[in-house]
Amino acid sequence: MRKTLILLFLFIPLLTKAQEYVDVLSVSYSKTEKTSFKNTLDTSNISIFDAKLTLPIVLNQKTALITGFDFSIKELQLFTNTDNTKLFYNRIKLGITSQHSDNWNGTYILLPVVSSDYKKLSFKDIYAGGIALWTYKKNKRLNYKFGVYAGNEAYGFYITPLVGIYYISPSSNFEISALLPGLFDMNYKISSKTKLGIDYKGVSETYKIHEENKKTTYTENRTLESSSYIQNNSLYNNLLLRLKFGFSTNKYDVYTEGDKIDLSITPIKIGDNRIKLNTNLNSSAFLKVEAIYRFDIPSK
Repeated sequence: MRKTLILLFLFIPLLTKAQEYVDVLSVSYSKTEKTSFKNTLDTSNISIFDAKLTLPIVLNQKTALITGFDFSIKELQLFTNTDNTKLFYNRIKLGITSQHSDNWNGTYILLPVVSSDYKKLSFKDIYAGGIALWTYKKNKRLNYKFGVYAGNEAYGFYITPLVGIYYISPSSNFEISALLPGLFDMNYKISSKTKLGIDYKGVSETYKIHEENKKTTYTENRTLESSSYIQNNSLYNNLLLRLKFGFSTNKYDVYTEGDKIDLSITPIKIGDNRIKLNTNLNSSAFLKVEAIYRFDIPSK
């Protein structure tokens, strides 16, 4: 354990610059009850389990390898009057981060993904992706991020430009962390152990679906989640417990395998003439519980 902490002390500043912590492990579970299909009386319950782990391997004072994985299980009805479908998502993180100068550092990560219902796994369920992200340190409380996320999904090739910011006030009571278009978090400390916050997460992923005696299909999840939360770390200083209440758009469109687009440049899809096979789900409220192990970086 002591060796791991030493590795984190060396590694984290390369990733975070002005940011004063890193989330090594996060686990969450959310659920919505009776989300309705549009223009029908049918409903679906949606449950999501999500876990993320990031571990470093330090090479020298300026360079480190990034390793880890993301794992999630989503369960819901994709069609009216059918049983629930379980969707599994596994992503490996393997990359490098390097301090290029006093103000700039770069992070480059390969992100291969296996995502499907796991009924008939094949190489077609594996998608390649990667991210390049550069961070500019303005001062000890503020940094800016610029980058690109690219890869392939069941519908074809995609590119997502990234822009972000991290800011913490001089008192450390107010904090903003964002990497748009996918992530945004803003919180305020109301006591030494408790924070109130709001956050936003944009999800974009695809899953292959294999059914007996049916054509292979895939679902494209393009869900937007916004929530407010209360955070407390009274049990253990580095263990953050969050209770969230939010709103989700629930976009799980199903298409036939091979029904693709020419190119996706977030948020624009070029040559999208696909035929959707299922009925839209309505938006819904959700409740989420979340646990985060956060490693603090000493100010020095």
